[in-house]
This record gives sequence, C-alpha cells and structure tokens, in this order.
Amino acid sequence: MATRKKSTKRARKSSSDTQVELLKMLHQVWLAGLGAVSKAQRGAPKLLEELIAEGAQMHANTKEAAEKALRGALSSVQDTLGSRMSKARGDATDAFENLEKIFRSRVHGALTQLGVPSAGEVESLSRRVDALNANIEKLARTRKVAVRPRPARRNGSAHSPAH
Repeated sequence: MATRKKSTKRARKSSSDTQVELLKMLHQVWLAGLGAVSKAQRGAPKLLEELIAEGAQMHANTKEAAEKALRGALSSVQDTLGSRMSKARGDATDAFENLEKIFRSRVHGALTQLGVPSAGEVESLSRRVDALNANIEKLARTRKVAVRPRPARRNGSAHSPAH
C-alpha cells in the first residue's frame, strides 16, 4: 500500500508540473502576441490588419479541427458505452435466467421431497377421476333400466304348499 501512495504522489506531482509548464507556455504565447501587436502598430497599420486576418483564419481552422476531434471522441465514447451496456444487459439477462432455473429446480426438488404431486400428475389424476365419474354415471343409468319393480307377493299364492 505504501508504494501505491508514492505512485499516486508522483502522478499528482507530474500532473501539476505539466499544468505549470502549460501555463508558462500559454503566458509566453500571450506575450508574443502582445509584442507582435505592438510592433505592428508601430510599424504599419496594414501589417496589423494582415496579422489579425491571419490570426482569425488560424483560429477558425484550429477551432474546426478541435470540434471535429471532439465529435470523433464523443462518438467513440458513445459507441463504446453502447456496446458495454448491451453486453451488461445480456449478462444480466443470462444471470437472471440462470437464477430462475436454479430457483425452479430447487422448488421442484423441495416439493418432490415433501410428496407434493407435480402439475402433470395432478392433470393425469384429474383425467382419471373424470373417466371414473363417467363410468359411474353410465353404470347408474344401466342399473336403473335393469332394475324393474317386482310384483308384490301375496300370502296365499299358488306356489305355497297346501295343508
């Protein structure tokens, strides 16, 4: 961890050194510009106008190039982010599907261990019960037709023995 702090301090120092150098360079450019304007004003007004026109042209070209580079960088970043987001969505979807499979498997295992019938078994039993009910109704109808009322016996019927 100590080496990490040292490298961070070096990076900060290097960054601040770079900023200082950049500021010095910008200051020198500013001073050179002021010097050029001063000489041009003393030397010839036409030279000043030429320098201004050339500076404006250079500024326009530089600005256009900078904007083009910035657009390219932003487009690249957007493409990279888009592809990473798509990958992350795909990974999340896969993880969710795997989690769902594991959950279903475990729930099925727990229900089986408890002796709870599966949906297929319940459906099969339901069909069998329906078939048995249909057979019972059919038997009940045929029994009603087969069972006819018997005539009542009389005490003095012809089949009884005579005394």
